Amino acid sequence: MTIREKGKRVKWKAVGVFYLLACGLTYVLIQVPNIIKEIWSRLFDFTPNFSWNHGIALFIVSIAAYGFFKIKRNTTFLGNKPYYSLLFAVVFLVAYSVIGFSNDYGINRYLWAFIFCLFTLIYDIFEETAWRGFLHDSLSPIPVWLKGIITGIFWSLWHVLIFQNFNQFGGFHFFLALSVFVSILMSYATERTNSILVASSIHALLILRDLNVTIICAIIWTVLLTMWNLDFKKKLAAKITD
Repeated sequence: MTIREKGKRVKWKAVGVFYLLACGLTYVLIQVPNIIKEIWSRLFDFTPNFSWNHGIALFIVSIAAYGFFKIKRNTTFLGNKPYYSLLFAVVFLVAYSVIGFSNDYGINRYLWAFIFCLFTLIYDIFEETAWRGFLHDSLSPIPVWLKGIITGIFWSLWHVLIFQNFNQFGGFHFFLALSVFVSILMSYATERTNSILVASSIHALLILRDLNVTIICAIIWTVLLTMWNLDFKKKLAAKITD
């Protein structure tokens, strides 16, 4: 089957409606007070600068779209190897918690690193339910690399609603190229693992607070992805029977 033939099987109307609703609800929710800041300011003595509003918007639209458009859900929270998926997240959280983050809140640097990274990961779970969740599943059965390109373009354009400018990336064209590149990598990881948590962990690593942590996570994750489909129980059983 050619790419064109596979493309005809994609529910493009569902993809289009989903994206319009995702952008629409994102725009609405970023106009309201920062939900997380409001909660934390009431429970604790500081107000964090991160917001989940736009992630929550994507999550709501994604869950609704799965039900309304009857898209087959191949991608789940823990995917096809739950323990491996959890290990993905643990590697990220532990690596940054070991080096710590300085902060202006008077919180222990190691505890703050854990809190910051955990909240980043949770937010990315909301966001990735859309990009590597509903959108990735909706684009089946086109090739993974093409899923990555399309998702990356949608992903980057959505950020126009979030960012004031793209100067830190050298302009939107560089941000678009980076988004597509990262999206292709994440699409391959998602296709192999069927895990939102894996995609979210990779997304969370984009905070790029420490080069050594980035390299360590990338190496460990590459090994995990390489070993993902190996069935050690069967191999062990085969050796025992031999």
